[in-house]
Amino acid sequence: MNEIGLTLSFDALKNGRLGISAVYGSFLAEAASHCLQCNDHVNPVLLSVTGDVCMPGSLKWRDVTERDEGTWADLQEATEYGAYGMAIIVVLRLTDTPRVERSAKETGVDYWMGEGKDQRGIFQRAARLEVSGILKGNKTKVAARLVEKVAQTKRSDHAGLPAYVVIVDFGGPEVRFVKRAGETKL
Repeated sequence: MNEIGLTLSFDALKNGRLGISAVYGSFLAEAASHCLQCNDHVNPVLLSVTGDVCMPGSLKWRDVTERDEGTWADLQEATEYGAYGMAIIVVLRLTDTPRVERSAKETGVDYWMGEGKDQRGIFQRAARLEVSGILKGNKTKVAARLVEKVAQTKRSDHAGLPAYVVIVDFGGPEVRFVKRAGETKL
């Protein structure tokens, strides 16, 4: 961080340094860039981080090409994957957690966050991450989605780990960031 807030880019995501492959990270970064372009944002874009942490930020993103437009014609899918990319770079930076791992369906979260793998190759989970994206929202939509996604994380409370819920509104752009505690393991 610097005195004006967060300075972010998709570089670590695209280089495979955050626990997911470089190809998947590039895919997420491309989707996010497309959603920012759809909202006519300049590059770099001023980003508002709200919720448990409130600060301005700046995000350098990749310029969109004609080929990208054909790839991301399904804006719902672009928004979903783009939100994953935005959320990962913001939440890992704010929590000083270095890596994520994709979660299985029905866990109530999209990713596990952690330090990496132990000597047995088992990912050491430290927190949960649930993400949702909105292509062009408003405060009411963001607030409603946050309530829905916080409730959804309760499915994996048995893990005893905190859950981070991130709502990305590409219209703002805004990244709403909220942490909730998980149940204690017995």
